[in-house]
Amino acid sequence: MHHFQLPIHSLPLVRETGYMYDTNGEFTHPNRKMEKIHVFVFVVEGCIYVCENGVEYSVKKGSYLFLRKNNTHWGTKHYHPGTKWFYIHFYQAPTVIGDKPEYNHLTQTSLIYEDVYDSKISFPIHGDITNVEYMAAKLQKLVSMYEQPLPMRPLHLSIAAYQFFTELYSNQLEKNQEANKHYVVNQMIDLMRNSKHNLTGEEIAETLGMNYAYLSTLFKKQTGMSVKRFQNELLIEKAIEMFKKKEGNVSEVSDALGFSNPFYFSRVFKKVTGVPPTTYINERFY
Repeated sequence: MHHFQLPIHSLPLVRETGYMYDTNGEFTHPNRKMEKIHVFVFVVEGCIYVCENGVEYSVKKGSYLFLRKNNTHWGTKHYHPGTKWFYIHFYQAPTVIGDKPEYNHLTQTSLIYEDVYDSKISFPIHGDITNVEYMAAKLQKLVSMYEQPLPMRPLHLSIAAYQFFTELYSNQLEKNQEANKHYVVNQMIDLMRNSKHNLTGEEIAETLGMNYAYLSTLFKKQTGMSVKRFQNELLIEKAIEMFKKKEGNVSEVSDALGFSNPFYFSRVFKKVTGVPPTTYINERFY
């Protein structure tokens, strides 16, 4: 497995964090197996050499490495003279991560559904960071927080570590995006967001000048949902805005959004939000 995974519904629980340096190149990474602790290392100068599970890593300036709990890792040679690095040692709440879907960052509407929180974010075990100074400043702030005797220090540290890792995840997304494919999907998303009704496959294909079978397959692969489901979520988002502004009852909103009848609208609304529109209105507005 060449990725490190975090569930988005739980915090990385910080045990220790710090900043270190090796002026003369005297250190090697310790030979150890940490049964409950994950390790994150980010190098700001020089180079660290580590081996885990038979894979050797050269962690150079501007790169990071995750070392997973219950795996033996060790140093293969001395660090470069002048090497400087940050580290985070953290626990992870017991949970089964492997079967969880990857967090879908492309098609989030203003509504946040329950299944969003039952997903994960995945990082390459070893990777580079583009905005090195910014991320180093974030880690320095984390170290300073660790050194302060604050009343809620464990919680504040873990929240700050979670924020750091989510920014690292965003950094990786920007770096690793398949530019052309994401450009097409983003065009589809913009087209559907700006439409007042659910577009047909023919309308989408004609507007973008591409085959719809290819577009729908690409959309599902990149976003994890069908074009129809995404368009329905957008319509329900509009319906909720109309309810908030008291722009009509269920039947009137259903008609305004182009649904064939209020019963079908109610079925789609419940499928998207988990509750019928009447229940949502009563819970939200009364």
